Amino acid sequence: MADLWTFIRLSVWWFPFNCLWTALLTQGLQARVEQLAPPEVKGGALATLTAAGAMLSLLSQVVTGPISDYCALSFGRRRPFLLVGTIFALPFLFGFVRFESFWLVVISFALLQWFLNLAAAPTRALIPDIVPPEQHGVASAHVGLWSLLGQVTGMVAIGTLLSPENWRKLGFGYDKVTVEVLGLSWFVAFVSVLLLLTATLTATLPDHPSPKSLNPFFQTLVDAYRLSFKEHANFLWLLASRFLVNLGFYTAVAFMRWFLSDTIKVEDSAKATMQLGLIVTLVSIPSVLIGGKLADKMSKRNLCVVSAIVAGVGGLLLVFSQNFTMVLLPSVLFGIGSGIFAVTNWAWAVNLMPKSSGGKFFALWQFAFTLPQVFGPAISGKVGDLVNIAFGSGFGWRIVLLICVFEMLAGVTLLLRVKETKAIG
Repeated sequence: MADLWTFIRLSVWWFPFNCLWTALLTQGLQARVEQLAPPEVKGGALATLTAAGAMLSLLSQVVTGPISDYCALSFGRRRPFLLVGTIFALPFLFGFVRFESFWLVVISFALLQWFLNLAAAPTRALIPDIVPPEQHGVASAHVGLWSLLGQVTGMVAIGTLLSPENWRKLGFGYDKVTVEVLGLSWFVAFVSVLLLLTATLTATLPDHPSPKSLNPFFQTLVDAYRLSFKEHANFLWLLASRFLVNLGFYTAVAFMRWFLSDTIKVEDSAKATMQLGLIVTLVSIPSVLIGGKLADKMSKRNLCVVSAIVAGVGGLLLVFSQNFTMVLLPSVLFGIGSGIFAVTNWAWAVNLMPKSSGGKFFALWQFAFTLPQVFGPAISGKVGDLVNIAFGSGFGWRIVLLICVFEMLAGVTLLLRVKETKAIG
């Protein structure tokens, strides 16, 4: 049985990982687009930036996840990917916040995605490697808790550092662009240190190399990517469901800052985005802990369906909000539902993965997280720009959020195709 120290080492790297991506996806990308692209095409520019990054992220995990299952290096089969990916990501993280060319920013962001996600799939596969099936729910809760703490930290840090009002309180009368440049620079320095420290701690976990294969290298690669669709139909239906849910979720995250500034008309969009995200995340923390316990004791499908409906109701109320006060209750409902859904859905996925092929299946699972970042903003960004031009600035983001709700509910219906089974050994 895994102990608390094992759970901490399995989970702690996800703190800076989620701190970084929460900050970038909610405000960092948008701030860079606002600096480098004309206002009337900012939806399309954001789509280009997120699509480039997500495609490299997807390719990275598809390659490294399965290969790590067969890695026979004496240093371990997951550990090399964790350390190399983390270290080599850092120069491109600094390039993303410092370059003044939009296309250099796109390239830096794409390579940042490549290297950090080179570490992600093998690191996720440590759970089925080390933790017994009856503790998958608890392990998922620990990862979920550290992830949520990272999200809270990311939201507070980026919201504080990008708010001109906060800098004025400290006696600095910087303009908005200067504040964003300085704020992003300080933030990435902070996260870089955390990534290095936590990667070193996670690397102390037992990680045995895969037995050396007697097959030729090409045959080993074929075996790494072989998948029986009939045998793993439940996992693939769950994957398709999570793709649709995340299509709505990541699109909403991408455009929330502009929904608040252009539609709700808040004065300080950085501060408002931080506050809204903080409400969702703080409510999600107890939901993750409760969901992790319940996921080991009751039907994961029923728990996923109910929690997704709660989150969907919150999303629908958010669409029709007219001021910042009106978005508070929907945010609470969304936080409760999304927290329970995320940890339960992940525990369900882990149960459906063969233990010996965790890298491959976690790489496949990442399809549901990276592809939505490509297609969601790519489609909705253009829709938002067109509707804003036709009906006035701000209305387009309301339509985008409505699309998000329908995408998430469509994902819930696919859960009905997934049969619950015992964890695969």
